Amino acid sequence: MTIVRFRETRKSIIEILSNREMEVLLRLAKGESRKSISEQLGISVLTYDEHRKNIKQKLRLKTQADWASAIVLFRNTRSISIEKEIDK
Repeated sequence: MTIVRFRETRKSIIEILSNREMEVLLRLAKGESRKSISEQLGISVLTYDEHRKNIKQKLRLKTQADWASAIVLFRNTRSISIEKEIDK
């Protein structure tokens, strides 16, 4: 599974994903819904879907289990520094 790649460093996730994709992933990791995420970010649901698709491609997530693993790993390793990096 490709998930091992995420364990390298938190910084690598920041380098792989755009700021908006990181925001979407942070909110997914918090358990927010598709509709809630799009409303809070001021984007359409279709734009949210596009960001999610990009995350899936960039992190090479193929199954729902891959998504779940990525979110759990991200939730367990993310830090305030990542959230601050997004705000830049």
